[in-house]
Amino acid sequence: MPLLTLGDPQAHSLSVRAKALVFEDPRSVEVLARLRQIAPSEATVLVMGETGTGKEIVARHIHELSQRGDRPFVAVNCGALADTLIESELFGHEKGAFTGALSSKPGWFEAASGGTLFLDEIGDLPLGMQVKLLRVLQEGEVVRVGARHPIRVDVRLIAATNVSLQQAVAAGHFREDLFYRLNVAPLILPPLRERPGDILPLVEYFIAFYQQRLGITAPTLSEQAIQRLLQHGWPGNIRELENAVHHALLVCQGGYVTPKDLQLSSMPARVSRLPERVASEPVTPESALSAGLEQLFDADVPDLWAAIERTVMSKAYEYCERNQLQTARLLGISRNIVRARLLEYGQIHGSVRGPSAAVEPANAPPESQRVLRPSVPCVRIGYQRIGLLPLVKEHGGLDAVLGTRGYRVEWIEYPGGIQMVEAFQTSQLSFAGVGEGPPVFAQAARVPIVYIAAEAPAPTDEALVVPRGSQVRAVRDLAGKRVALNRGANVHYLLIRALEEAGLAYEDVEVVYLTPAEARVAFERGEVDAWAIWAPLLHELLESGSARVLRDASGLTDNPVLYIGSESLVQAQPELVSLFFGQLAAVAAVAAPHRFPRRVDDSLLAEQQAVADTFHRHKLLGQAVRIRDARAPRVVSSNTALA
Repeated sequence: MPLLTLGDPQAHSLSVRAKALVFEDPRSVEVLARLRQIAPSEATVLVMGETGTGKEIVARHIHELSQRGDRPFVAVNCGALADTLIESELFGHEKGAFTGALSSKPGWFEAASGGTLFLDEIGDLPLGMQVKLLRVLQEGEVVRVGARHPIRVDVRLIAATNVSLQQAVAAGHFREDLFYRLNVAPLILPPLRERPGDILPLVEYFIAFYQQRLGITAPTLSEQAIQRLLQHGWPGNIRELENAVHHALLVCQGGYVTPKDLQLSSMPARVSRLPERVASEPVTPESALSAGLEQLFDADVPDLWAAIERTVMSKAYEYCERNQLQTARLLGISRNIVRARLLEYGQIHGSVRGPSAAVEPANAPPESQRVLRPSVPCVRIGYQRIGLLPLVKEHGGLDAVLGTRGYRVEWIEYPGGIQMVEAFQTSQLSFAGVGEGPPVFAQAARVPIVYIAAEAPAPTDEALVVPRGSQVRAVRDLAGKRVALNRGANVHYLLIRALEEAGLAYEDVEVVYLTPAEARVAFERGEVDAWAIWAPLLHELLESGSARVLRDASGLTDNPVLYIGSESLVQAQPELVSLFFGQLAAVAAVAAPHRFPRRVDDSLLAEQQAVADTFHRHKLLGQAVRIRDARAPRVVSSNTALA
C-alpha cells in the first residue's frame, strides 16, 4: 500500500493538516502517477484540494522525488501571516527597516534557496503581495524590506489552495497573470468522499499509530462501524477521519468499535468549487460578473439591486468618458434614464427633461459657476504575453510619456491576436502586438489597421505539440487527428506549412478552434491529439513535462511579433506612433535587445503576402488580400512617423 506521512506525526500533533495519505483508490492512484511524473522537473506546481486532503504531504513528496530532495524544504502558510508582516516573512528585512527590526533577517525565499518553498493557502495573499510574488518568480531575486539591492534565489515553488483560483481571478481577488505563472503543473487532490477506496486503509494506519501512542491493544471494527465510515461524507477529509479513529480508540469498550464510538458529525459534505480536472477554464466577462454577483448574494448586501445599478451606471459613465449619450448607447437604455440616475447619484447637476423631471438639488452651483470636466483621450493597447508589450506595460514609460501629453493609457490583455482584430473592428483599440495571421484576417474583413513595426523572427517560440506519451511521432502521423488552435493566430499558418512539408493536405486533419485556455483544457483531457501554441504557454507546457514538440516553425515561417495600429489614429496623430515605437525600442534596448523592433519593410510585406495567399488558397479568408496594394501607402505613412 503506497503510504505517505507528514514526517514525524507526533511533531504535528496540534496541526490541522492531514498527517497521512494512501493511494489505494483508483483516483488516488492517478494522482500518484501524475505526482511522480511532474516531481523530477523544475516546474512550478499548484496543488489544489480541500482542507485536510494532504496537500503538504504531497508537496513534501514532490520535493523528495526532485533533484532538490537533499536541499531545504520550507513550508509557509500564507493564511497565517499577518498582512503587515507578509513581505518581511517572505522576502526578509534589513536592520531598522521598521519598528522592532533589531537585526537583519532573511525571508523564507532565502531560507529555501536551492530547495523547495511550499506556499500553502496561496489564495489568501493580498493583491499587493501577489504583484511582488509574481516579480520574484519572474526575476528569480528578492529585495529585503529596507534594502535596495536584490538577492538571487534559486527556489522551486509549490503552491497550494483550498479554493478555486479561477473563481478568485474572475472575482478580482487573485491576479490572472500570477495564476498562470503558478498553474504550470497543476495537481488536484480529490476529497476523501470521492476516493472511498482510501478510507479503510487510512483507518488501519491511524489505528496502528494511536494504538502504539496510547499503549493499547488494537480494537476490532464492527461491521456497522465500517459501513458508517464508508457512508460518511467526510467534510473534514483525512483530518476528520483521524480524529474519529482517535476518539473511537479512547472510548470504545471491550476492544470493539461501534458507530457511536466514532462520534461522526452530521455536517453535510461541502460541494467542492475546485475544477474537476487538471485544467483551467477561461475567465470571461460573464463568468467574472457571475462570480462577483454570487459573492454579493452570499454577503447579504442591503438594497442589492440599487447598489448593482449604481455601480453599473457609474462604471459605464466613467468608461464613456462622462458622455451621457455614449453611456446610453453602451447600456441600451435612453439618455433620459442615464441622466436621471446620474442626477440621483450626484454625479451631475441639473434637471431631467420630460415628464419625469427631477428637482435639482438645492445646493447645486449656478450654471455660470459649473466646471465642465474635459474628456481625457484614451490610448487603448491590446497585448498578449508575447513580445515587448508586457515589458513596456510593466516599465510604465509609455504611460508617463503619453500622460505628459494629456493622454491616459489603458492596457487590455487578450487570449490571442484574432480577438484583438475584433476589438479593432469595433474601434476599441489604438495599438496591439499580434502574430503573422491576425493582420491578414483583419485586412480580409476590411478592418482599418496599419502595420507599425515588427520584432526579430522567433521560429522556436511557436510549435505543434502533442502529449508526452502520444503515439504521434511526426507531423505525417496527424492524418485524421484533431488539432487545437486559436482561430486566425500565427500558429494557423504554421500548421498549414507543417502539413505541406509532411505531404498532408489541410483537410487531412480536423482543426478545432479554441482559445488558449480552452485548448489547454482539451489537451490535458485528451480531447485533442495536438495543439498549435506559442510562447510563453509553449515553454510553460514543455517545462511541466506534459508535452513534447512535434514541429516548431524553424524553416517554415519567421513568426515575428507585429505591431499594428488603428488606421484613423495613425493618420490623425502620427506623433503617437512615434512615441509608441520609441518606447518599444527603449525597453528592448535595456531588457530584450534580441527583440529590438524594426520598421516594416518589403521582406516582411512579402512574408505577410505569403500568409494571405496561403489562407485564401485554403478558403480561410473570404476574399483575396493584396498586402502591398491595400496597405503599402499606409505602411509608408506610419514609417515616416517613426523617422
